[in-house]
Amino acid sequence: MFFSPTDESVDFKLLLWSLTILGSNMQNQNLAVESAALPYAGAQAPEFKLSPEREKAIRVIKVLLFSASIVPAMVSGAIAYHQGYFDGVSFVLLTLGLFIGQAGGDYLYYYGTNFHTDQRDAHTKIFAGWRPFFADSLFKDEKTLHAGILCLALDALIGAYFTYKVGYEIIVFALLGGLVAIFFTPLMLRGYKEVVIFITFGPLSMMGVCYALHPMFNLVPLVMSLPIACFVTVVAYLKGARYEVREEAGQTFVIKLNRTVIKSLLVAGYLALIVGVLLQLLPTLTLLGLLSIPFALSVVRTLEGNRSEVHEYLWATVRSIAVLITFGVLTSLGFLFS
Repeated sequence: MFFSPTDESVDFKLLLWSLTILGSNMQNQNLAVESAALPYAGAQAPEFKLSPEREKAIRVIKVLLFSASIVPAMVSGAIAYHQGYFDGVSFVLLTLGLFIGQAGGDYLYYYGTNFHTDQRDAHTKIFAGWRPFFADSLFKDEKTLHAGILCLALDALIGAYFTYKVGYEIIVFALLGGLVAIFFTPLMLRGYKEVVIFITFGPLSMMGVCYALHPMFNLVPLVMSLPIACFVTVVAYLKGARYEVREEAGQTFVIKLNRTVIKSLLVAGYLALIVGVLLQLLPTLTLLGLLSIPFALSVVRTLEGNRSEVHEYLWATVRSIAVLITFGVLTSLGFLFS
């Protein structure tokens, strides 16, 4: 994905309102509900007091979440190196573009959910108090719309450079990435978060990077994007709102989590890698990615019971990110040394 608030800036509020309405496919019955997800004048993000352990885990997750854009870029770069068309400057710009796009999407998501107060948003549960980087430190929460638009503008410049360099076809990837950043909030609020994450940080990112490095259709990044997409989606699912939280005897538990989805995504990811190797589409050394299975098993074991304590759940989320990072690094090494 190349692309990814203020009382005095009425035009910006009207812009985001219009985009949100368009993203809802003009379903009039949902307009009143959607308006609750948009910031009103003078709105402020609520303050939450977190336990030190919970705050530490959330801080770690916040940093590691950017692996969702860095890992696809890294693996795509390794594929380009393996196939003989790697370019260092272009690779750095593309990685920066994915990173900025993810950051921009986070800012627009934060603003579009009224600073994470919409009850359909996961950040009102165990991730309550979550803010994007630099929000309320370098700039106020109301300025996150400006930050998101600035990220879109920077990615537009990167997209323009690659349009000049490789041709107009790359605009397709750039526009799709920009649309994801803009419309992610209404899509998420309607339950499409995991689907959008799967496509964006899997096939769209990796196919886009590889095409920008070498403007030819290539089946290898498409096949390799499938396990990456599965593992990124596991992280998104764990961080999502598809569970309930219950307080018992002074402790907070996560209940009613669909573990089948998590197990299925993990198994599908590893099977996609194995099938790719068996079909001789991927180098045999990419099977090094299977060495990340212990992290995956740790995630499953932690969530196996009917309920999990919040701090256990949070660290299981950290380990799911470890699956993605370890898998990405090991498969990249497989491409580099094949």
